[in-house]
Amino acid sequence: MNRKPDVNTKEALLTAAIRVFADKGFDAATVRDICSLAEANVAAVNYHYGGKEALYAAVLEEVFPKEEREPGSDASLPPEERLRIFLRDLAGEIYERGNEIIAQRWAIFLREMAKPSRNLDFLIRRQIQPLTDDLRAIVAEILGPDAPDSALAMSSTNIWALMLDHLLTQPIQDRLTPSRPAPTDMDALVDHVTTFALGGLLAVKAKVAPRP
Repeated sequence: MNRKPDVNTKEALLTAAIRVFADKGFDAATVRDICSLAEANVAAVNYHYGGKEALYAAVLEEVFPKEEREPGSDASLPPEERLRIFLRDLAGEIYERGNEIIAQRWAIFLREMAKPSRNLDFLIRRQIQPLTDDLRAIVAEILGPDAPDSALAMSSTNIWALMLDHLLTQPIQDRLTPSRPAPTDMDALVDHVTTFALGGLLAVKAKVAPRP
């Protein structure tokens, strides 16, 4: 029995669902929207995925693939260089142009941040926690063994904020005078953020260092 049409419909539904969930978020997206874009019968979502929520879970599995993450970079490198490599990789994941799946990934992520669903925990485990662990290890090495957990947490958060700033605030930046264009030169962005972050980390390190 040839089930190719069913396979094609299932794939079409997944592709359409990625676009619709990225555009509207989970709550606003409808099965009708997805099936219309996929040119499928409205019963197809239940048939192939068991419902809208299960389809959303399949979308998250697709756009946030599980990858075996290697340590952020060669552990023999100085932590300052490892930070630069980490930020360059992160910039590519967030701002790479011409890659539709990356744009959809972050659109879905931002909608989850604005209105969390029960799937936000999945996104944290799959996408954010591994990156956070890598960054925290680098920051800890730069700040040294005497740095308190609060300094590690705040410093890591501040670096995340520097990298996500354009993604989160670009509509505002476009309307300010003078406007600040979205980053197109990733090397320049990474160089600036690395320099800025290292300056801040060295200042924090001097502040938290034990007194002689």
